[in-house]
Order: sequence, then C-alpha cells, then structure tokens
Amino acid sequence: MNKLILLLVLLFFVSCNSQQKKELDFKYRNVKTTHIATIPLVAKSKIKYSKLENYLPKNYVQDGSVDYGTYLQKGIDENSFVEFPNFPILIGENGLTLKSNSILLFKSKSKLILKSNSLSNYHILDLKNIENVQIYNPKLIGERYEHTGVKGEWGMGINILSSKNISIYNPEIKNCWGDGIYISKVSDIESENIIVKGGIIDNNRRNGISIISGKKIDISNIVLSNTNGTLPMAGIDIEPNTNDDVLESINLKKIKTFNNADAGVAIILLNMIGKNHKNVSINIDSHIDYFSKTSFLMGGNRLSYPESIKVLGGFINVTNSNWNDSQNKLLMASDFKYIPKYKFSNLKISTNGKLDTKETELRKKQLRERVISVN
Repeated sequence: MNKLILLLVLLFFVSCNSQQKKELDFKYRNVKTTHIATIPLVAKSKIKYSKLENYLPKNYVQDGSVDYGTYLQKGIDENSFVEFPNFPILIGENGLTLKSNSILLFKSKSKLILKSNSLSNYHILDLKNIENVQIYNPKLIGERYEHTGVKGEWGMGINILSSKNISIYNPEIKNCWGDGIYISKVSDIESENIIVKGGIIDNNRRNGISIISGKKIDISNIVLSNTNGTLPMAGIDIEPNTNDDVLESINLKKIKTFNNADAGVAIILLNMIGKNHKNVSINIDSHIDYFSKTSFLMGGNRLSYPESIKVLGGFINVTNSNWNDSQNKLLMASDFKYIPKYKFSNLKISTNGKLDTKETELRKKQLRERVISVN
C-alpha cells in the first residue's frame, strides 16, 4: 500500500512538472492588428441604454482596483439594455449573471477584470438557460496569472449553457484560467442559434472556444491565439462530453488561429460515440492558421466497439483552409470508421509565406490513406 501511495505521489509530481515545463516552453507571439476584424455595429437609435455607471457608489475609482461586481449585477438585473462604464472595473469571483431579452454594450474603454481567486471553475459572464441576448464589444480579462489555486481548468470568459439566440460581436477575451468562450448545456435543452463574430480571444489557458454541444453555432471573422497552459490548448476545440451531446449545423467561417500551443482547430468526437445514433454537421470554410503546433487535429475512434455502439453519421466539410508555418500541419488518428465523413476541398499549406506544393500534396496523400475525401 505504501508503495502504491508513493507511486501515485510521484506520478502527480511528474504530471505537474511536465505541465509547468509546457508553460515555460511556450513562446507568446503578438498578433498583428491587421489580423483582427472589427464588425461594424448598426446603430440602434431607438434603444435607450441604462448606464451602469449610475449604479456605482459615490467616489468610485476608475482604475479597476475596486470590486464593483455587485453594483453592476444590480444594474443588469433591473434593466434590459445596459451600457458599461467607459473605464476598467474589477469584479469578484461570482462574475456577472445575464438575463433573457437583454443587450449589453461595452464602450471603447470598458473592461471587466476578474479578481484573483482559487476556484477550479468560474465565469466572467454567465449565460445559463436564457435567450435573446446581444453583447457588443465585450472586453474581459481573466486571472490566470493571479490565480491562487492549482486545480481545475474551467475558468471561462463567457459561459453559454442551454441558451439560444445569443449574439456576441467583437469580443476581446484574455487570460482566463480555462476557455475564452464555452458552449454546452446543463439539461436536455441545447444551446442554439449562437453567433460569435469578430474580435480576438487570446492567451487563455485551456481553449480559445470550446464547443461541447449545440445547434446552429456560427463563429466567424475571429482570431483565436496563444492558447497555452493545459490541454487541449486549441484555438477552437469541438469536443462533446457524452453520447447525449449534439453537434448540428456548426459553422466556422474565416477564422484565424494563431500560435496555439497544441492545435489551431481540434475535432475530437470520441466521447460522442455510443448507443444512440447521432448525426454531426460541421462546416469549416476559409480557416487560416499561423504558427500553431498543429494546424488541424482530427481525433478518431477506438479500434473496436460492441455491436450496440452506433457509427456517427453526418459530415465534416473543410474548405479553403490555409495552414502556415505550423510544426505538424495535420495530426490524424489511425482509424475513423465511427467518425462522420470528412471532406477536404482546396487545402493549401504555406511555408514562410509561400505556397508549399510539396507539403500540400503530402498531407493530401495522408488524408487519402485514411480513406478521407480530398479535392
């Protein structure tokens, strides 16, 4: 028994040291502003926003050093359309909980800074079981460098669970203990009609965006960069937790992944394979990756299953991708018999800014060897 305990302790320390080494080995790269798209906002002249600044106490500071989270929460609870103060504000570990039928407008200097905590999971903005929410220009700063705990990986910038008709424009989400944006469910109700457009999600510890379960999720014109710290470390990770999850009409268009420690885009459907038949529909169009360890990661299935286990139906279309200067370019599992059919079209791989025909043809050959369609 003592030997077993000693072995477990040694494994724990080896794991911790390995994780610390990964963080030390990672080299952050600055993203050029020309890579970041800003979506113009259509003026809503008929909307009268309630100024959350009016909810702050007298003699409030404007340097983000004092926690005013409870004051902001009161303003959000009492109003449907709110405008954040035009300066940084510190908020506590509980974050802010949003409600249905609301609009949040962040000004040019608005910023929410999460206070240091030891929680294994948290959210800066929580959208749970709500609908019809629009968020414009949110600037959210997590506390990965000030974090006082060592457990967990689920500190989220924006947490979307079992919600629908959610639109997020020009987000700037950085330094979260877990993901920039997390999309999943807490019941049988799927997240549905989720739009994330423009902006940058940078230097988060686990993933830029995690898509666990949902329908009609459209993510476009966004940069997902410098994800590092704890696996999967992907710009976008599409990875269901169970056979009960759903991936229907997942659309990624004109996304840029940049210098992510493990993958630009990762699709890992292993946990979705089960007794319930599932159809998956994923479209990825005009994905560009720069400098990520692996531009595109394709998880597969186990080599054998009981007869009761169903093959995943549907498709995964990958069109007009351009992978630039990544270490691995493409990383594939050995078997895809239970995975939806992939189809690659117009794949290009570049080295030092120039089309690398030899490398492109090599990766196409590897795909065909896995019986994957390539045009």
